[in-house]
This record gives sequence, structure tokens and C-alpha cells, in this order.
Amino acid sequence: MRIAIVEDDPVQRQRIEELFVNDGASTELFSSGGRFLSRSCRCDFDFAMIDMRLPDMSGLQVLAKLKSQERLLLRHIPTMIVTQAPNPTVMQEAFDHGADDFLLMPFRGEELLIRAKTMVRRAQPRLFDDKPISVGPIRLNLATLEATVHQQVVPLSQKEFRLAWLLFLKRGQTVDRAEILRLVWGRHDYQSSRTLDTHVGRLRQKLGLDDQTEIRLHSVYGVGYRVDVFS
Repeated sequence: MRIAIVEDDPVQRQRIEELFVNDGASTELFSSGGRFLSRSCRCDFDFAMIDMRLPDMSGLQVLAKLKSQERLLLRHIPTMIVTQAPNPTVMQEAFDHGADDFLLMPFRGEELLIRAKTMVRRAQPRLFDDKPISVGPIRLNLATLEATVHQQVVPLSQKEFRLAWLLFLKRGQTVDRAEILRLVWGRHDYQSSRTLDTHVGRLRQKLGLDDQTEIRLHSVYGVGYRVDVFS
């Protein structure tokens, strides 16, 4: 996980950072809301922990500006507001401004990690439900990240699996390159990517799509890719 910690208290900031780093996450630290918002335009954070009281703006103002960014960038960063004020009104305002969770200080480190991981897990597969996809002899199981062809397991990397899942989930529709890069790679620089083309080539080979007569993975010139199913 890549975590943004927006906290002006250096002692509290260090404590939170140590919790996430010791759990295997990477972190970026911000002492003001403005610095975080500037960075969030260019970086895909999996989770943001935002103090309610910051030197340049309130946590609510940070949330409002972040939501405006998200509408433009077509993404969502799960957010948690942190405060020392045990006030239900403050909590309601945080949720009204788009916070995904709310945490009172002092807090237990284990609780913070559990709640953060839960939010990240819920946010990432928004497009991807848990029901396996079966198309002809191909079956994709999100729960196990397993792909099979004619009931034989086909080893796919995580990126290959996510790419396959997206294309097969939207079969019959052209999925543009920008959407693929955003959902599979977490990228927002919508430039041409040879990495995407390479992964598509690997999928064709591994899933035997060049040999399938009922399933075709097409390149739509200048736009993206589409899976078509012929019965």
C-alpha cells in the first residue's frame, strides 16, 4: 500500500508512519493540506490519513478539494479523518465532505491498520465483483486470481490477470487505453504504453486466444482493446 499521512504534529506523524512501514506499506508525509493536494494530483495513493486541524486549512477543506480532483482524474482515494474532538457533529461533517472513515485520537495502532486495509480492499475492486467470469473454455476467478482454459490452470501475473478480468468483464465493449492504464496500472498519464501492448500479446498467447474461434481479443486502432464472443 502507498499511504499519504497528512499530519502537522511531527511526533504523531512519525508514530503513524512507523505503524504502516512496519506493516510493509510505503508512506509519504505531509505537514499541510496544500502540499498533499499538490502531490495527490500526480501520485496514486491507496489511502490517505488526514488530520482535522492543519496549519493551512481544515481537514474538511482538504476533503472538499480532493473530491474535486477525483472527479477530474476519475479516481478515488480512500480517506480517514483523524481528530481529538469526540463530537458527533464533527464526525457527520467529515462524512458529508466525503470521508470514508473517522478515527478519534488516541487510537490503537492495530485498529488503524485493520481499518485502513479494509478501506483499500473495498476501494480497489470497485469495478471487479467476486463472481467468476466464464466465457467459453476460459474461466477467471477473482477470489484466487486464477485463470483456467479447458479447466487447466494458466499462470498469469497479477497485472495480466487484472487486464484479462477488465477486458472480459467488459466483453463486447471497447475499453480505451486510458481506462486500462488507470484501472490496471494506476496510471493517469494517458500516453501510449508499449507495456500495455506487451501484456495484451502475452494474454493472447497464454489464453490461446489466437486459436479460439469463439473468443477474439481485438485491437481497436487508436482507441484500445475489445473482447468479442461469437456463439
